[in-house]
Amino acid sequence: MSLFAGLRGLRPTNILAAALISSALLAATQTTWAGASMASDKAQAKKYLLTLSDMPAGWKTEKGSAGNGSGTLPGAKQLASCIGVPSKLINANPPEVDSPYFETKSGSLEVQDTVSIFSSAKVARTSLAAMANPKTPSCMAALMNGTFKSNIAASAGNGAELGTITVSRIDPAEFGSGTTGLVMSLPVSDQGVSITAVIQAVFYVKGKFGQQITFNSYGSPFPTATARSLTATAINRL
Repeated sequence: MSLFAGLRGLRPTNILAAALISSALLAATQTTWAGASMASDKAQAKKYLLTLSDMPAGWKTEKGSAGNGSGTLPGAKQLASCIGVPSKLINANPPEVDSPYFETKSGSLEVQDTVSIFSSAKVARTSLAAMANPKTPSCMAALMNGTFKSNIAASAGNGAELGTITVSRIDPAEFGSGTTGLVMSLPVSDQGVSITAVIQAVFYVKGKFGQQITFNSYGSPFPTATARSLTATAINRL
């Protein structure tokens, strides 16, 4: 496996699951849904997702790509403790729908959109506030550079070395009022070749629905203008 191919394993499924966990930690109860209601909400949520037609010219849908799905993360209790929220709330993950991965011809840039369905608008706002918690970036960095680091390195392939992972806050002014987000940078080297994977996740809520637009870049920076445009399209669709 090449280093570039290995870096493609460093996706939100493996890493930004931590962000999704932290956003759910403050939800007061595990959501219980009636089947018909959940089906209706998911059908509505799918209409909010970005599609290939929203992407720049020349982009494509990655073959075989799948959504993230909801789940838990090893070390999430540590993350909850660091942020200062009760660990018993760790499994309060809202249902979600996911777009495929959209990518450039070279595969060096990727976008995925996820719409979460919260039990109420209040819970959605509380969840967004948890993502915007000033402690979240440093707590996530500590988790990623701690016991979870070996799991991340394994995603990049045998022999790959993972440098210090940095996590910072996205400036809301960059993506619009009401947004929050995180940027993760993961420097990886293998056999003298070094590449940095950068994962940006922008979050926004309206009513009980929440948008998470994720921008992945492998080596080359993700164009700011493109990220802003796609974010605006996604949040205006809610």
